[in-house]
Amino acid sequence: MSYKVLLWDNLSAIEWSQVWRLGGQTGVDLAECDAEMVRDVLLSALPRDGIAIDAGCGDGKWPVYLSRRGYRVIALDIAREGVVRARAAEPGLAALQGDVRRTPLRDGAVDAVISLGVVEHDEAGPQAALAEARRITKRGGTLVLAVPFNNLFRRSIGNHLMSWVTRRRLADGHRLGFNEYRFSKRELRRYLRDAGFEPLAAYPNDLRPPKNMGLWVDWNNAMFNPLRPNTGAMFEFPGVLGRLVNAVQRRTPWLICGEVVFVCRAV
Repeated sequence: MSYKVLLWDNLSAIEWSQVWRLGGQTGVDLAECDAEMVRDVLLSALPRDGIAIDAGCGDGKWPVYLSRRGYRVIALDIAREGVVRARAAEPGLAALQGDVRRTPLRDGAVDAVISLGVVEHDEAGPQAALAEARRITKRGGTLVLAVPFNNLFRRSIGNHLMSWVTRRRLADGHRLGFNEYRFSKRELRRYLRDAGFEPLAAYPNDLRPPKNMGLWVDWNNAMFNPLRPNTGAMFEFPGVLGRLVNAVQRRTPWLICGEVVFVCRAV
């Protein structure tokens, strides 16, 4: 069963997915791409001789990163700021403003769809975005999908802590709204097959050590207001705790990784 995360309702679910807009950063940091495990998956799974679309590109870093490595990528985002950043960072990059559930593309227009941290922010579920991804993907084409992973740590501890914090916040009169879902691999396989994709492989995704996004974000969501400036290093735990997290992430990443990545074929 998907785990539903509630956070402060002063941001919508889509706005929570675009918190990069709140930090004052104006450029595109391509070093962030090298820091993510999903980079190697993208470089090996995406076709070199076809067209891919990053459906929900955020600040545009992945279309820019991939285009500089010889891939043909279209940037698409519902926020105009993401489209503007992508075009500014890579003049000539095809960048469109639009909803991933209703893209301005014809049937079978692309050879691959990239969806990283997007479909979990629709409270109605990921079905509409996945159906649209299938519509615009050629038969035999590729989908690379990353969503929050309901890993063993979250199922055992993290979700229970977040649920307790949510109840306390509601009891204290805070207004909360939907933020995202966390999915299991079994759930994702079902959603993908129902949408017309054949799951081929699944990979853990997070930041490479010494950083960890999954645990760090979970801790900050539960313990602090995520809109309040953080005084520590982003995505890093200090001291002995940090060394323990790094060791677990290197040896058993599925235990604590923040996301699961599926590579699929359109059937």
